[in-house]
Amino acid sequence: LAKIERKLPPQLEEERGLLLAQLLMLRSDYAGAAGTLSALPQKGTGARYVRYNLGIALLKSGESKRGTQLLDDIGKESAPTEEYRSLRDRANVALGFSALSDNRPKDARTYLERVRLQSLQASKALLGFGWAADALGDPQSALVPWQELAQRDFGETAVLEAQIAVTYAYAKLGAYGQSLQRYEAAIAAYERESAELNVSIKAIRDGKMIDTLVEQN
Repeated sequence: LAKIERKLPPQLEEERGLLLAQLLMLRSDYAGAAGTLSALPQKGTGARYVRYNLGIALLKSGESKRGTQLLDDIGKESAPTEEYRSLRDRANVALGFSALSDNRPKDARTYLERVRLQSLQASKALLGFGWAADALGDPQSALVPWQELAQRDFGETAVLEAQIAVTYAYAKLGAYGQSLQRYEAAIAAYERESAELNVSIKAIRDGKMIDTLVEQN
């Protein structure tokens, strides 16, 4: 990217800036990423992505007020397409977990309530909503999203964490028998997931996974 010398057409210049910012963030240079993104147009085709990434970069670089404002605007604005609705969900999840890390559980709940229950970000939102309830001293309310989450596909890390979170909530409520049963079930679930991962790793290393994919398609 650094070797690009000539000025690119607007759309490609925007794409170059977004890629560069993402690379800088992967290297934990959030201030550098924020500087790159600030120089890009804040209006136009990819403006929402520019503002979203800028919000994340600002949060990570310590400028939480500016970052929160940018993401909050995205999290509340209308979204005409599924792509933009998904981005809006991502912004609200980012805000929710940022608020949790800053010990602002009430704000976290407000942000996470905006996330659609059938979206790609729903599992993370349910997990965070439960932790927000727990931080507010209400483990009973935390159980509601966590139990819903614990029944979902184990392929998501949030679902695996919910297996432990549910048992933790039961223990806080004094339901030690149920907590013990859920811990045992969680251990079994983790062992099954671990075994399936090992099978997948072996299939990839043996070159069988691509054959299976081709057969299924």
